[in-house]
Amino acid sequence: MKKLEIATGFAQYKVLLAILGVLTSLASFEVFKLNQKQHEKYVAEKQKACQQALDIANQYVEGDRTLRGVRYAAIAQEQFNKKINHPGISTDFQSGKNYILMYSQPTSLIPDNPRHEGKLFERLSQKTDKYLPEPLMVTGQKISGNKAQVTSACSPNPFTVALDNLYEIAQPIDINPYLPPFSSF
Repeated sequence: MKKLEIATGFAQYKVLLAILGVLTSLASFEVFKLNQKQHEKYVAEKQKACQQALDIANQYVEGDRTLRGVRYAAIAQEQFNKKINHPGISTDFQSGKNYILMYSQPTSLIPDNPRHEGKLFERLSQKTDKYLPEPLMVTGQKISGNKAQVTSACSPNPFTVALDNLYEIAQPIDINPYLPPFSSF
């Protein structure tokens, strides 16, 4: 009789362990799903912030005659011969100030490693062969020689860029005085 009680107790113990195992598996799966949703939300927020930085920079470039001229001259692979405000070159570099990062040669816009997950960040970190990367709004951190360390919503860590690729948001105004027709006679 004693052996039967021991075997019955052991069987009940096994059943309880199996139930506990199933409950633990279900709980860990729910925690995994919650973490997955939080991670997807985090990536979506980073993509939205990066896209906003790209859109703002593009608006500044398209809205400023000089920056637009620099951009289209680089696309056409021509020299732009007007005065340009580059932080650290022709103007003072200020830590914490926003600048426009705009390359004149095909390259990757952000570093490949480390970078956020997602197709947008993958595209921005790939080196282009034919086309220039789009302009990006960055924040200056510090300057070292002819390079500057900048941060961006598109990159998890600060990265270094040449001062030639940074532009002030406000460029010198090109004012052509209005001359009435036939005023040169």
